[in-house]
Amino acid sequence: MIDCDRDDSGWSTAGCKLNLFLHINGRRPDGYHELQTYFQLLAYGDLVHLETSGSGRIRISWESGDEGISGQPERQEDDLLHRAATLLRDAAIEAGRLSSSADEQPGVDITLRKNVPVGGGLGGGSASAACVLNRLNRLWQVDFPAQRLEALAIRLGADVPVFVRARSAMAHGIGERLLPAELTEPVRYWLVLVPNMPAHTASLYADPALARDTPKGDDEALLAGWREAHNAFEPVVLDRSPALAALRDDLADSAGFARLTGSGACLFAPVASSRQGARIGTELSKRHPLLRRFFVSPAASATNQPVSATGRVQGKKSG
Repeated sequence: MIDCDRDDSGWSTAGCKLNLFLHINGRRPDGYHELQTYFQLLAYGDLVHLETSGSGRIRISWESGDEGISGQPERQEDDLLHRAATLLRDAAIEAGRLSSSADEQPGVDITLRKNVPVGGGLGGGSASAACVLNRLNRLWQVDFPAQRLEALAIRLGADVPVFVRARSAMAHGIGERLLPAELTEPVRYWLVLVPNMPAHTASLYADPALARDTPKGDDEALLAGWREAHNAFEPVVLDRSPALAALRDDLADSAGFARLTGSGACLFAPVASSRQGARIGTELSKRHPLLRRFFVSPAASATNQPVSATGRVQGKKSG
């Protein structure tokens, strides 16, 4: 379980997720799509460092980790982490848990060390936003219960509540209705391929080829047979990129399974060990120029640390 507790250096691991399957059950009257999916949380993720202050200022800075910082918003106020901190502070003031006086409002300097690719379908930004909510809820002594934090989280994005809860879960609605669930045969390690391309969620949802009519299934049965389920975005994304389709097929041949996560473009497969995952990833890297890097991560409940494409253990880096 990822609880976003900091290590001795002050950094917190935010984590990321895989959608083991993602079915679209229809379009809702509000224009959103009804989903049925399983969020598998991983131990690998962005690193977040928070330093509170009494200045009232909220400041966000990014630094490169396994990823560069090209995805950073130009305006601080547009950064999801800034929005998370502001949202929590405003809600706490409204609830009388923080002072409304400008001179007494808490501030925070947040540093994000970017490890999860932007536009990969891994929910790295959502995980980091949830980390900010959870950590500031304690550091600012707001002490909202988990249900209140989850209600705030959905205002930041459909994937944020599952990271606030910090447990893998079945999800319905737009992804915000969470039901605790575990794999009947747990997978300890996951190989994740990061191609040199992002996926564009808005255009994918607008694509007429997207399957939007998968009937709702029984959660328990779907989870037990998740390998036979599907990701509705996968055929649309692969049709747009023959190179990604070839990488997906090669991963399936090498690992015995392959699937797109979220709206892409990252691919994943369960593997028996970090060594097996690193071997498969290295071999695929030699055959596919599209494959920019890979990482192997345990499920969030495991204690082992993830391994990068270089074989280096991805621990919590000191600042």
